[in-house]
Amino acid sequence: MKSAIRVILWIAGLFLFTNHIAYAQNWTLPTPSQEACHPAIIPQPKFIASTRKTIDFTELSILFSGSVDCSTQQKVKREVIDISNSLKFTSVRKKTCEIRFATPSRKLKTDEAYTLQVNKQGIIIEANAFGGYFNALQTLRQMITESPHGMLRLHYCNVDDLPEFSVRSVMIDVGRNFLEISFLREVIRKLSMYKINMLHLHLTDDPGWRIEVKSHPELTSYNSYWKTRQPGKFYTQKEIKEFVAYCDSLNVRVLPEVDMPGHSAYFKKATGYDMQTSKGIAILKEALDEVIPLFKDSLFHIGSDEVRFAMPEFMPEMIKYIRDKGKRIVIWSPGYQQDNDCIRMFWGKCESGHQIKTDIPYIDGNGFYMDYMDSQSGVQQVFFQQPCEVASENTNALGGVMCVWTDGGLGEYPEKQILTQYPFYPTLLTYAERIWRGAKESANQFVANMPKKGSSAWIAFDEFENRLVAHRDKYFQGIPFAYVKQSELKWRIIGPFDHKGINDTSFEPERIIKSEYIDNNKILKWKDEAAYGGVVQIRSLYAMFNMHNNRYQPNLWPTLMSDDVGIGNGTCYALTYIKSPREQDVFLMCGFNGMWGHSGGYRSERAPQQGSWDWSGGDIWLNENRIEPPVWDFESLPWSGWGQGRIEIPLTGQGYFYRAPIKISLKKGLNKVLVRVPFGHWNGDEGQRRWQFCFMPVKWDGIHYSEVEGLEYETDIK
Repeated sequence: MKSAIRVILWIAGLFLFTNHIAYAQNWTLPTPSQEACHPAIIPQPKFIASTRKTIDFTELSILFSGSVDCSTQQKVKREVIDISNSLKFTSVRKKTCEIRFATPSRKLKTDEAYTLQVNKQGIIIEANAFGGYFNALQTLRQMITESPHGMLRLHYCNVDDLPEFSVRSVMIDVGRNFLEISFLREVIRKLSMYKINMLHLHLTDDPGWRIEVKSHPELTSYNSYWKTRQPGKFYTQKEIKEFVAYCDSLNVRVLPEVDMPGHSAYFKKATGYDMQTSKGIAILKEALDEVIPLFKDSLFHIGSDEVRFAMPEFMPEMIKYIRDKGKRIVIWSPGYQQDNDCIRMFWGKCESGHQIKTDIPYIDGNGFYMDYMDSQSGVQQVFFQQPCEVASENTNALGGVMCVWTDGGLGEYPEKQILTQYPFYPTLLTYAERIWRGAKESANQFVANMPKKGSSAWIAFDEFENRLVAHRDKYFQGIPFAYVKQSELKWRIIGPFDHKGINDTSFEPERIIKSEYIDNNKILKWKDEAAYGGVVQIRSLYAMFNMHNNRYQPNLWPTLMSDDVGIGNGTCYALTYIKSPREQDVFLMCGFNGMWGHSGGYRSERAPQQGSWDWSGGDIWLNENRIEPPVWDFESLPWSGWGQGRIEIPLTGQGYFYRAPIKISLKKGLNKVLVRVPFGHWNGDEGQRRWQFCFMPVKWDGIHYSEVEGLEYETDIK
């Protein structure tokens, strides 16, 4: 194999290329045509028109036209070399394709906007600045395929593109669990290809401070850390400087966060002083004197959430101190509320009902907490949300952040746990699509309830799934990517039957399928409308998230069954018939309910008894035979506080999307599947919040799940 690595530089006069297109305005975005000539692109450009004409080549050359500055030229050159090194071809014949980088005759709307044209002369890219050129190159990277003759190929096309939001951020919590800088470089290299342009580093939290401070080495001393959270590991100032420069070369800003005055148990342990004291403030200022200059970005995040402000002057003094160093302050909201010149980073709407305030600058994190997500429902959840609750950026709505909190202990190899036990890349690629393209209106009705097949929303999601799994197979070989196309799966649902507090009670659907049943003098019928998806939510997580405080949000993200189950308990059943073209063995990705995530005291998944699928009483039958569950490799543990007990023990097989699937046998023709899905607190555990199940026949190679070809699903009562 050969690599397309020859890059030629040339500076010429202005090359004119103008192709101004009216940008699409519809929520359906519009849904890209599945007949398009070009390969799957994420995020989908605003406007792209391609033809069947192609240009074949084996190497790229570069020409700069007009007033492209030297720094931009050097960064563009490095990115083209990276693309060239990633391209493989077999042809012995050499042919060069020229990329011309030009300044537009009329300035584009933003510095991240670009136009891209491919024709018989080669490739023409126009942008105002490096961000636009970089974004164009990521689109180009995804458009290159291999020709039948072993050369590289591009279809003729016109692309006119720009983001709906200028802040497209991912937050990674390295304060609670340290992640090696080499891992962060790999992640940001991958995410930059999807036009994510900010990495928010949560550098400090109760378990420790993760950045070198030469004047106060006690902050990073081994004994200042929780012993279960990679004690003694932190980033040197040299590593941070180099990392920030690396991110800059990928059009990625780095937003540092030093959380204050809350989430700072390490501080008193390390220094002997509470942060909210005069001495504590003095030490913190000296530490910030070293930290702030390491980050070139104009923003600096200071947390401020989940804390009692015992020292009223603390926040005003720290805000002024950091502002005087030329930084604009970002804070969590809920958090400190007394300074409206701070940018709010919103969270808590889903958890506690806190609403966005649109009259001040803000970044939206509501509903984008990955640590609460599973892979199949997580992709759907992210796809159908509306960032900032507006269609596109305005004076106050700046963009969004997807948060990867690591509340729970990740053990000795946290980098591996992040990629396997979080739905990391499937949900982040979905987020990249949504935050780039925006959404014309809220679609909360589909966040936990897959839209009806054939509807415009279903067509949009189905089309995106096709692009997502194409990227899974092309760009994530050997990298965990736990997502399987699910929009075609459909179910009939009935319930809730009253189990009277005995969750594993057996009801009549387990013995005979008929159109209706009588339970407690109440007639129950199968829902006429099908439920779609490999994961079906009977009730969404956030409906019951604060039930311990008697606060409920049953209609935040409604499901097909929301009106039937309300905030009560009960047992529902799901029924489908899998039509298999042949007799075959497949794998089953399957799981029930639970809270297997990495989030605080909610990490409360209780181990099923051996021989049971689910501690809450769920079960599954295939062709009238019970499917035997796996042998569980974890046990139930009580909550015993932070820094000890179950919150510090790394997860193993709790989640359906990161444990090995089991094998099942399908016969040729119809295969009946019945799933019992109960909800209710019993056997002494009050932690359950979810009411859902996952049932997906899949292929599995030990790392990746993928689709079983040829399966169809029927839901007529038989």
